[in-house]
Amino acid sequence: MITIGIELDHVVRNINKQIIKYYSKEFDPSADIDEIDDKTDILGTYAKFESKFKRNEFLYVDYPYEIYASSKPMDKNLPTQINNWLVEISNREDEEIRVIYYNPYEYALTIQSSFFFLSKIGTRVREVFFPEDINEIWEHCDVVITANKEVMESKPIGKQVVKVIGNGNQDDGSVADFEYDSLSSVIEDKEFIDKVLKGAKKGTITE
Repeated sequence: MITIGIELDHVVRNINKQIIKYYSKEFDPSADIDEIDDKTDILGTYAKFESKFKRNEFLYVDYPYEIYASSKPMDKNLPTQINNWLVEISNREDEEIRVIYYNPYEYALTIQSSFFFLSKIGTRVREVFFPEDINEIWEHCDVVITANKEVMESKPIGKQVVKVIGNGNQDDGSVADFEYDSLSSVIEDKEFIDKVLKGAKKGTITE
């Protein structure tokens, strides 16, 4: 069995739009939020805080529901695409493939907010987990779909990373086994699963 882990933020869930909205409300009401590119690293460029404590207070205390529960999917039809993809994967006879969701950097109120987001989009992915450490992701997953440079750089030998462009990672130097513009593009690639299985047969993925 091969397990594919899909990171929520910047792959399934567009938290950047919500960060822009509530950061503008709280700190910069004069900003034209429609002119801010939500594909960039918003926390590193636009939404700047005087300390890590202030940033965490904003994300995890003041606006966890607004950011993590009320966000929209990255693409309008993405939830339907994911559910249809799960059916296609389950019908494969050559390999058992499990799809799970994960998301690092979740604490307290954001966890329940993330479950609300998943219920809102009608997810049919059976397993979700919130790792406290990046390395924990690889204990569960053989293939990871992410926009997170830290996750990409943590990849151990024998695993695969699928990079989704977003959150300012276009030119960040991160290296992946595959690269796509979005999760929708991954799903639309009818050869994607075969590519992953080919990597497994070559010994890229450990049993």
